[in-house]
Amino acid sequence: MKKLVFLLLVSLSLQISAQELTLKKGAVVDNIKVGDSLPYSFSLLLPSNFTVNKKWPVVFIVDYNNREKQVIRLMANIAEEKGYVLAASNNLNDTISISKNILAFSKTFNAVVGMLPIDENQIYTSGFNRAGRLASTIPAFISNIDGVLSYNSPVGNIEIINVKKPYQYIGIVSNYNFNYTEMIANKELLNKLKIPNQLLIEESTNNWPSTNNLSKALDLFKMSAMAKGNVAVDSLFINNNYNTTLTTINKLVASNKLKKAKNLVDRSIVVYKPFKKIDSLKDKSNELRKNKIYKSLKRAENNVWFKEQNLKNDYAYYIEEDAYTYNFNNLGWWAHQVEEIQKFKSGTNQEQQKMGHRLQGYLNALTDDYIDNALAVENTDFDSLSFLYMLKTIVAPKNYESYLKIISLSAKNDDFGTSLFYLEELLKNGYTDADKLYNLESTTLLKLTPEYNQLIENYLKKGRFILEEE
Repeated sequence: MKKLVFLLLVSLSLQISAQELTLKKGAVVDNIKVGDSLPYSFSLLLPSNFTVNKKWPVVFIVDYNNREKQVIRLMANIAEEKGYVLAASNNLNDTISISKNILAFSKTFNAVVGMLPIDENQIYTSGFNRAGRLASTIPAFISNIDGVLSYNSPVGNIEIINVKKPYQYIGIVSNYNFNYTEMIANKELLNKLKIPNQLLIEESTNNWPSTNNLSKALDLFKMSAMAKGNVAVDSLFINNNYNTTLTTINKLVASNKLKKAKNLVDRSIVVYKPFKKIDSLKDKSNELRKNKIYKSLKRAENNVWFKEQNLKNDYAYYIEEDAYTYNFNNLGWWAHQVEEIQKFKSGTNQEQQKMGHRLQGYLNALTDDYIDNALAVENTDFDSLSFLYMLKTIVAPKNYESYLKIISLSAKNDDFGTSLFYLEELLKNGYTDADKLYNLESTTLLKLTPEYNQLIENYLKKGRFILEEE
């Protein structure tokens, strides 16, 4: 039986009704109301050894559309091990404005800080993928944030960071993710602005960071707090981390993973400088920088980055041009680009494989952005939107919604030929929801045609209006 913590909430300024709230330690508690009259709630996880007799570091999870609970559970074991409170607003959404999201976040922030013994010098936000931009924007509006952890997402707006009171930024990024090169550039800019930051690189195509890097991130937050003098220096903790780091560096060098070794050495110089002499680390960094194998690896990476940037520039130029001019004839060129990307991904050159994944992610995100922008304007340009949905079927063949949109839009314009073409392409790609096909908007006449019904019958055996031969 898990122990229970009883907390008396009496802060009227936080608009939380005076009540006795029962919280389980070591388990996620969902849908805690901010106040009886407010439509805001949050989820909370307390470490199993939680007590009100000490102050605790906290990570506020920032994510959209109910994914915050999934993130809390992903980080639960690490938070338990490291002694962190986790909290997340349940009211963030990527379809509402930044100001409304920050308002919702602030309700959770005020509630948690008001009801729990939180260490005001160890308050952090964390966002994964698209939510990472919001997580890094929040400190511009809530000055108490001491650090930001972001996965696969660069800083939302570097210009609004308070350089007089900068937070500690920790990025985790997969070198298969389309934001990889941007986060590398992000790091270089943060360095120029003397904003403390660390970047952890993952060799993974996962949408979620590894538990190993999440654990490292929380350790880096702790060491940052020690370096600032916000918490007492724990020499044993520092030495253990330092020795583990040295062991890892030596293993990477021994296995000729010199880029990884150089990155870790350079990161360690910054991390341990407040606590130790780092001359040996500087020597190791210089030694690796002059190493012929390292130079060759960096040169190969830079060549790929140059090619990647040129292709991204082409994609950005032509998608705008084609959408604006309704250049349906250029869909063949886009199909060729996707084929080339697949060749990169399936090739033997590892750097080009990663580039292929990044380019695919970039093109997918770019198309989504243009579709969102087309839908956001008051007078929707349906010809432009049709082109973008067609492009989306090329970029992401398993994104069924794009096919459905084209079928509907084409039927609305009495272009049944286009509707039937994309219906068959949809069915070829494994779509199985016949009911939805018969309930699409603007398809009243289309779905009565023999061709429409026959295609559904051929692929799904669920044609509704099939004429019987006499």
